[in-house]
Amino acid sequence: MYFKRSLLAMLVTTATVVTNAYADENTIRNTLQHITPNAAQAKISPSVVPGLYQVVLGTRVLFMDDSGRYVFSGDLIDLKTRKNITNAVENAQRKAVLNGLDESKMIVYPAKGKAKHTITVFSDIDCPYCRKLHDDIPKLTSAGIKVRYLSFPRAGVGSESYKKSVAVWCSSDRRESLDKVMMGKKIPMKTCPNPVIDDLKLVELLRINGTPNILLDDGEMIPGYISPKDLIQKLVGSSAG
Repeated sequence: MYFKRSLLAMLVTTATVVTNAYADENTIRNTLQHITPNAAQAKISPSVVPGLYQVVLGTRVLFMDDSGRYVFSGDLIDLKTRKNITNAVENAQRKAVLNGLDESKMIVYPAKGKAKHTITVFSDIDCPYCRKLHDDIPKLTSAGIKVRYLSFPRAGVGSESYKKSVAVWCSSDRRESLDKVMMGKKIPMKTCPNPVIDDLKLVELLRINGTPNILLDDGEMIPGYISPKDLIQKLVGSSAG
């Protein structure tokens, strides 16, 4: 009899916790509806901190209290493990986006031999540091790194950088044409159906605001130029971790 009462009490407690969790989630979602048009797509779940909920909007991570009154945007760090929880979740979201991309809509420089790592680079043809990174491609591919290019003409649609990106895509040899424009050479300014607009949509989704912007295969973002040596070491370190 005692066992039955204990089991009943446990079931009631569990049901109450679940009900409260749903109530908190609904409260948070109702609050989100007033501050973002994407509230319906938000992924809401209890965080590692009691009373604090994790809210994922695209590739952005926020934290809200269970009343839906307070919101926190920034690095949530576990001081015991030294793990940046915010970064870990954002990396996972970016990785999911990267895994869903179609390489046929990219300009890809294959690794020499077996690919050990893949980096995805958002690049602007007229960005000096993008050109510096492009010069490093032979060193990267020789180290077993596949380099995938997506376009981010920062001057916007219709700009000269945008037109050059389209022309590269519409050329008969995209890698050769990209190599040329990265060296400041001219290529025929062709137009054709191209993925540049879609690349710019990805820029917004991934919240990229500079070039070059490098995404590692685990979703980590490196905003800006990094030397081949440091990039290779970072990739080796991420694999070890």
